[in-house]
Amino acid sequence: MPVPGHVGSDYETLRPEFKVIADPYSGKDVLLVPAIVPDVAFIHALQADTDGNLLVDEKEDDFLLAQASRVVVASTEEMVSPDLLRRAAYGLKLSAIHVTALVATPGGAHPTACRERYGIDAGHLTEYLGLAKSDETFRTYLQRYIFDLKDHGTYLAQVGLAALAA
Repeated sequence: MPVPGHVGSDYETLRPEFKVIADPYSGKDVLLVPAIVPDVAFIHALQADTDGNLLVDEKEDDFLLAQASRVVVASTEEMVSPDLLRRAAYGLKLSAIHVTALVATPGGAHPTACRERYGIDAGHLTEYLGLAKSDETFRTYLQRYIFDLKDHGTYLAQVGLAALAA
């Protein structure tokens, strides 16, 4: 993929597989970045329909990531009818042919944001970053937010998003 903004940056030194060429249309130098093919992508959709199609936020790279990946595991805020998904006011529709597995998981983007539903939980992210500094302290995080909790609804209640579990 051509990336015009990074010519002359450290990327050229740090990433020898990146190449600089002249854009055949403008003549300006562009940095070419080779395609990646992730084995698995985990993405969170705004909505999904019963056929497995997804509505993803156009401000995220989930659409491209899903198309590039060998396997896509998706969670979604809500399941809707195919007709309702087609009529969505915003977002990108990702075909079910790119989705390997799908589960309805309200609040599944937490502690990051999900457009028009909940914002970024900066306090939780700060706690995570602090506890992720070592194996020992990371075990504390895992115990508190994963192993000690009965289910996802319990997690949502613990982080202040219990209304999403209803």
